[in-house]
Amino acid sequence: MIVLVCGLCYLNFGGGAFHYDDFHSLVENPHIRTLANMPIFFADPSAFSADAEKKMYRPLLLVSYAVQYALHGYEPLGFLLGNLLLHIAASLLIGALAGQILGDRQAAFFSALFFAAHPLAGEPVNYISSRSESLAACCYLATLLLAMRGRRTGALVFYGVGLLVKSVVLTAPALLWLYDRWLGDERRPWSHYLPYAIVAGGYLALISYNRFLGGALAAPVRDTATQLLTQLKALSYYIYLIAMPWRLNVEHQFFEADSYADAAVVAGAGLLASLAWLAWLGRGKLPGMVLCWSAVVLLPTTVMPLNMIVNERRLYLVLACLALGAGYLARRLDRRWQWAWLLCAVGLCLQRNPVWQSELVLWQDAVEKAPEMYRAQANLGKALQLEGRNEEALAVYQRAIAIDDRQADALNNVATLYHLKGDVDQAIPWYLQALERNPQLEEVHQNLADAYAKLGANDKAIAAYRRALAIESGKGDIWSNYGLLLYETGDIAAATQAYEKAIELLPEQAEPYNNLANIYVDNGDYSRAETLYLEALRLIPQQSGQILANLGDLYQLMGDFAAGRSRLGEAIDLMPTHADWHFRLGRLERKAGQAVAAKAAFSRAIALDGEHARARVEMAELLGESQAWQPAVGEYRQALMVRPDYSRAWFGLATALDTIGDVQGAIAAYREFLSAWPNQDQRARDAQTRISVLVGGP
Repeated sequence: MIVLVCGLCYLNFGGGAFHYDDFHSLVENPHIRTLANMPIFFADPSAFSADAEKKMYRPLLLVSYAVQYALHGYEPLGFLLGNLLLHIAASLLIGALAGQILGDRQAAFFSALFFAAHPLAGEPVNYISSRSESLAACCYLATLLLAMRGRRTGALVFYGVGLLVKSVVLTAPALLWLYDRWLGDERRPWSHYLPYAIVAGGYLALISYNRFLGGALAAPVRDTATQLLTQLKALSYYIYLIAMPWRLNVEHQFFEADSYADAAVVAGAGLLASLAWLAWLGRGKLPGMVLCWSAVVLLPTTVMPLNMIVNERRLYLVLACLALGAGYLARRLDRRWQWAWLLCAVGLCLQRNPVWQSELVLWQDAVEKAPEMYRAQANLGKALQLEGRNEEALAVYQRAIAIDDRQADALNNVATLYHLKGDVDQAIPWYLQALERNPQLEEVHQNLADAYAKLGANDKAIAAYRRALAIESGKGDIWSNYGLLLYETGDIAAATQAYEKAIELLPEQAEPYNNLANIYVDNGDYSRAETLYLEALRLIPQQSGQILANLGDLYQLMGDFAAGRSRLGEAIDLMPTHADWHFRLGRLERKAGQAVAAKAAFSRAIALDGEHARARVEMAELLGESQAWQPAVGEYRQALMVRPDYSRAWFGLATALDTIGDVQGAIAAYREFLSAWPNQDQRARDAQTRISVLVGGP
């Protein structure tokens, strides 16, 4: 029945979208893409995210992601089904725990139903990154249940496992102690809890050693007084959400408390005092224990300042505690009221689920309910940008900046929009403003580097890349882009090192292999180039046109025309309308002495792209070789209309005009060639000789 109710509540759940933190912790996180990285999850908190600033120590959560990625890749529905299964498991554990405590099957059944169907549980089902709540809750509840049944070894195992999901599990022994004191059959001595303290101490030592704890405490987002006052406000808001869960939101409109005299703070303090008094009156009874359990579960997020002041997923374990109270009350309620509540809860779940169908719908809903929240506006802007609605996104980012201009991400996103439009001069000041707010954002330094590179300010671009790498040296995409810039500026040795570092960090990404292979081709190291191209090809066999074309060129240089022809043919099969692949095939056929096949390939390239100047010049040269000088002149002139400084086209045109006796035209073309070709090589000397002959001719 519990499974059926969960299935009914989430019959129409999202199923097709990643949201918010999913991107940095899952979609963009290279660490979860191979099961071989699982040992790293237990050692390095930075493996949690693609963004080193967002590191967390949640190794078993990452294991769950990695296993599912191995099974179905980045298919959102698979991850969401995993979340739903965890919610079902947590609901069943609630039923078992309630049965243990209440000793009443019907009451336990309603406890499980209450938890399974409560709309506040919707976020940990619909939002993949909220899995940390449901997975931790399963471990937490299993710890309590096994301990109450006298299976301390099993309880300790689940306690330790739960700590590897989320640190809120630390509080589980406190709940056991309260249960033993108030409702248990016997009062266990303090020594009974010593193994839990040892496990907790080991966990704290571990997160101190790997520097996660120090990093989390080093720079709190708000001071202690503000945090406590704000959470006093939050208490009444949480009670409102639990009692009336019909204006749920991924980002609630809720602000920090700024004074002890704030009416909401005073009301929250009064409410807290009332609840404490009720808990004291109810000591030794289930209602008092439920209140105390709920307070203990909320304690970590009450004292620890987090970016989001309130959110629904923090109430997941609180709901588990309150579900026990719901089962207790259900014994005093007519069964019809229980079914009425269940029907309302299921209806609210079904009404809320479609909001999670896409980032755009989710953040539109958030802005509608919380228009003054910076994060809601900024994320709506990102969602619009992902949909290609850039002008609307720009307007929304401007609203976000108007709400809070201290944040860097909206400024960076505005810059990115201008950057994408090609207005790099407009983008750069926005990037610089973003860096004024937060100089440690490597992404902004990288974007700024790309902007400078587009303007030809290569020194500034290189400096920006170096700043990005000083902040985050473990991102392969920065090294790859940095290598490309170094290659373009002629620093081949440094580019090689950058690409090698990119390959080390991104062994499953084809681009750095391909780019490093290009360097080895330039250096004449064809064997190493071939190895790298083939590795790149292995990584993206279905999207490999560029790599196949590069391999074709390589085999041409190696003199293996059959292999080159085969690879270029594969590239053309993948993208028949890509003019450059036909051009490259024509170039290979020409070198192989297959003039007819070369002309056919060049003709196809020109038909697909009339402005393909190189194809026209190669065609013109072939025409000249067959003495078809007039058509050759036409092709040269077409190429020069596209590229007026194309020295090879000017030399070819001059030669053709010289051959057909157009003296003045030939002289002019030779002079244009010399203007476009400053090198004093044999061709330049030949051109100067022909000018002298033609000028001094009969």
